[in-house]
Amino acid sequence: MPRETLPFGERIDLLWKRGVRLVARAAIAFALSTAAGIGVGVMVTDNALVQILVTVLAALAFWIPLFFIVLRVDKWIARRATDHGSAAGSAPPAASSRDEDVWRRLFAAAPSESQRLAVLRRSLERSRLSLGSADLDPEAHELCILIDRRLPDLIHHELEILPPDDRHRRHKVRELVDLIEQFARHCSRTGSAGGAEAKFQAEVLRRRFETRMTEFEPPVVR
Repeated sequence: MPRETLPFGERIDLLWKRGVRLVARAAIAFALSTAAGIGVGVMVTDNALVQILVTVLAALAFWIPLFFIVLRVDKWIARRATDHGSAAGSAPPAASSRDEDVWRRLFAAAPSESQRLAVLRRSLERSRLSLGSADLDPEAHELCILIDRRLPDLIHHELEILPPDDRHRRHKVRELVDLIEQFARHCSRTGSAGGAEAKFQAEVLRRRFETRMTEFEPPVVR
């Protein structure tokens, strides 16, 4: 399978946002370390020059440990906020009649891919159960929303706009199944220890899937 990469503009945007978050956390940690250094300097000596020297050294000594503490606290706060907002919906909801109809239509549109689709749907169901467990990071809860709501919306939309001729219909359906397979793979490996490269590749697949889903407004189905 070829290596997936983000477009250059999106890659720069992703790196920029990560950099801004890290700089903000580093600034908070530096402010806290400076305050701690001032306290240490005041307690150690009354000499002004020595106080300045002790304050600077203490601030630098506290900065890195406080930086990692700030990162952990920030992640904990984000996790608590997400857990609180999604606690009621953490368990996978029963499939609605509309979702069942969407998958049934997809199976009918791709009879040659029925076995593959069955495997993918079971994989997504297993991932949904795993991602809905407690103590996972906020990304897992966002993926639950994508599986429960946005994926059925996407399938419904793609089936509604299939071209009339058979050749192009088969091509579009195959593209849709490939996209679902990529997303299912991403869901199945989220939370596993795969290193920085694996996490980056997961982010690439996630961004591609979300971009495809935001290209349309989900139709209102009565």
